[in-house]
Amino acid sequence: MKAFFLILPLLMVNACNTTKTTQVSSSEENETELMENSKASCPEDGVCTLEVQRNKQIVLKKDEATAMYYPEIKDGDNMVVIYTFSKKGPEGTVDGNYSETIHFEISPNTNELTKKGKGLQDVKLLYGKQCYCKGEAGFYKVENGKLHVLKNNNKLEFNLQFAINKTSHKLSNISRTVQL
Repeated sequence: MKAFFLILPLLMVNACNTTKTTQVSSSEENETELMENSKASCPEDGVCTLEVQRNKQIVLKKDEATAMYYPEIKDGDNMVVIYTFSKKGPEGTVDGNYSETIHFEISPNTNELTKKGKGLQDVKLLYGKQCYCKGEAGFYKVENGKLHVLKNNNKLEFNLQFAINKTSHKLSNISRTVQL
């Protein structure tokens, strides 16, 4: 019986271990692509993913406590593009992970689109920074930059150059193509 109580914690620790895999998943509503790191699109010390959600929309919510915006993705008639850069924190740290996200929304009927400056809010372009970095974490409306989107033959291509003056960021130029 004592052996059982000694083995039980080992079994519990082993059961909690996660499987590390990379996958590409696809359905009629969502397209997710795990991308190779490239200097042009993804900082070399992390992993970038691109997700396209069909029949969705971004609803901008405002956190009254911090006066910052955050996206809520709900059912809708548009396509929501989410680009994420993530970097695992140092081993043994609880809150050392770091990620940056870009969210924007386009109409499924869009073939070509160019937005600049404050016009980027026409597509609800948001930059998010998730980290243990007091005063910097949160979502920011992007109003300084340029977005060009081209969609044809089940292929979505976008190029985004932007800057956020209120916080530091690793992403500033994203150029990506994904099959829809």
